[in-house]
Amino acid sequence: MSPMWKYCQFKCCQSQLRIGYWALATLATLATFNTLFAEPAGCRDFEVETPVSRAGAPVVRAVDFGLSEKSDCNHVAINTALAEAKRTGAARVELAPGVYRCFDGKGISIDGFKDFVFDGKGATLVFRRDHAPLERQADQLDGEANVEVANCLRTVVENFNIDWDWENDPLAVWAKCVGKHEDDADGASYADFELDAPHPKYPAHVPVNLLTQMAADRSGPVMDGKCRHPGYFGSSLGHIGAKSEWISPTRLRIWPFVKPDYGYFAKEALGRYAPGKNTAFTRDLETGGTYSIAHCYYGLNGFVLTSNRHLTLRNIDVWACKGFGVETRGAQKYWQLVDFNIRPKPGCKYPVTSTADAHHVAQSLGFGKMVGCEVTMHNDDHFNCHDRTQIGWKRGSREIEIVNSRGIGYTLFKPGSRITLRQEDFAATGWTGKIEKIEGETIHFDRDLPEQKGMLFVLMDADYATENFIFKDCRFHHNPWSRGLYNGSNATFDGCTFGPMVGRPLFLLSCYTYNVWCEGIGCTNIVVRNCRFEDCLDVKEETGVSAQIMCEIAIPPRYDPEGNPIVNAELAAKVAANKAAGRVITPSADALSGILVEDCVFVNPRGYLFAVRNGNDTIFRRNKVVWGNSAHERLPYAGKTLVEGGNNNEIDEVK
Repeated sequence: MSPMWKYCQFKCCQSQLRIGYWALATLATLATFNTLFAEPAGCRDFEVETPVSRAGAPVVRAVDFGLSEKSDCNHVAINTALAEAKRTGAARVELAPGVYRCFDGKGISIDGFKDFVFDGKGATLVFRRDHAPLERQADQLDGEANVEVANCLRTVVENFNIDWDWENDPLAVWAKCVGKHEDDADGASYADFELDAPHPKYPAHVPVNLLTQMAADRSGPVMDGKCRHPGYFGSSLGHIGAKSEWISPTRLRIWPFVKPDYGYFAKEALGRYAPGKNTAFTRDLETGGTYSIAHCYYGLNGFVLTSNRHLTLRNIDVWACKGFGVETRGAQKYWQLVDFNIRPKPGCKYPVTSTADAHHVAQSLGFGKMVGCEVTMHNDDHFNCHDRTQIGWKRGSREIEIVNSRGIGYTLFKPGSRITLRQEDFAATGWTGKIEKIEGETIHFDRDLPEQKGMLFVLMDADYATENFIFKDCRFHHNPWSRGLYNGSNATFDGCTFGPMVGRPLFLLSCYTYNVWCEGIGCTNIVVRNCRFEDCLDVKEETGVSAQIMCEIAIPPRYDPEGNPIVNAELAAKVAANKAAGRVITPSADALSGILVEDCVFVNPRGYLFAVRNGNDTIFRRNKVVWGNSAHERLPYAGKTLVEGGNNNEIDEVK
């Protein structure tokens, strides 16, 4: 039992209640049990408002502004219709059934509407768009998505599909490995791949950013349990990836992890060309195996949602897009994806849908829903909901220098932002201050900083919180390397199906790395109920253990430090010294607490069902394991649970 003065944190959807153990007995309204902490409630349902009816408001039809199946520039017609709707105060813009090309230009911008409906009427929008290479890894902060929805209030966007111009600019191609050459000399190993059809870009160089082995029937990843990590040769915008050359219009020779002498290189990806990777990766390639060769990773994005209130995206399919399927930014609050699917076009076996994360929240004010959605065949996380944070150390009484390799620009901080600080172990400091100015990588605050107890502080924007989420009746499956990352508090996962897939179905996480990621503000009050985890090859290589549901404050995560070197020389030296001295940061358990998993079914788990690396107040009960035939391995701890740290963890073992 924790000391009597230890506090229990119970975070409801719209409020936070902190109570001492001494007071629990007097609060009959709280559900408690023998460990005397409040049972997690998750996120209670909330309303996303729909447009208020406006009698007499006009309806604008895009066909009147040039929407045509004969045009390559239908984005122009649609944007013109939207401009007319704004001018006239229209309540709706409608497309028409048909297939409409949107090539070589800006995306569609739905900006600044109130009580408004954008109705696609079953249309399919086919995009082909390019971008200039940019010196940043994750995404384009200024937009450029196929469809942008920004600054809208009580708005519905619905009833259409998004596809890509596969014929002229494929996002990825199917291929078979028809031979390989292994060489002990670094950089001399290569493999030959036979494509289904002549490549439209032949004989020009094409980017090779990912190389992923897939099932022979092209239904998804190989499910043999080997957890074949794809070749991530580059993820940045415009990056050329691994060296390749054309042998014929249908045959491409690839040197894995070898830097080409042509094309654009993003500086943060150069570490991926580390010595030794070329031969090792080539050795693991399977002659005769089926592969997806992806030409891009991050990119323009299918949808970008920025600072909307009460927004609904409904009955939409993203069959293919460059970058994230949907990304959220800014002061977005109260939104929902309903029957919003990221899946291949019916009857087609695409090598990829969204080339990066399916659903990515970089920043928000929370209160989001995914209801009845299907997500499959994308190239990264099925969802990643977090707020961007940063790490830095104290340089003066009111100055902090940002030391993570991605710098101050990654954070979205600006003068006037209110910043709260955690210590390097994620322990709260109770300090909040306002940014007065930013000079280079140094932030100047309006008040004196607290004592820095470790090597650095974790900085979080106090005005944003990606919390209060509901995932209901969704299906995430057949993704080749994917995780369900929820890096915030107050969430309910109800009736969802995870798998078959390769990756981690559900990862309740907050983390920072010294080189790339700084995501999440703590993870508390989570409910996972009535969900099904079926043939999920959760990857032990990423965190050291295999788990269907992993709970961890990761400081830092145990993966990919070499691929992205630490840019700050002083930080790199301190990290190396800590490693040499065997110093390990033990995360504060208070940052991860209040997690309930109940009435779930786990089919053929590879490893642990539920793993808590650090955290308090977790419950695992009334869950079931079903064993059946499967091709993948079972680890010695398959079907068990793991709790490594924290207090008040009630775990019912499953037989």
